[in-house]
Amino acid sequence: MATKTYVNGGKLHLAPVKEHVGASGIMGTLIATIFKWQERESMRHQLADLDKVFLTDMGLSDLDVKTETTKSFWQS
Repeated sequence: MATKTYVNGGKLHLAPVKEHVGASGIMGTLIATIFKWQERESMRHQLADLDKVFLTDMGLSDLDVKTETTKSFWQS
C-alpha cells in the first residue's frame, strides 16, 4: 500500500493511498496489512536518511524524526 507523506503544522503525517487488493477476505486483509507494514518501514528508513537542512525546511525537528523512526513497523 502506498502512502503519501506530508507535513502539517510541523508534524509528519503518513496518509495511506487507497488501493484495491485482488484477493478478498482474510487473505486480502493479511496481504494488504503486510504491504502497509513494508511501506511504513521503508518510509521511516527514508526519513532517517534525510539530511538536517532538508528536515528543517520541512519543519521537522530531530525529536520529530527520532519519534517517528523509532516506532515499530506495525505502529502508525
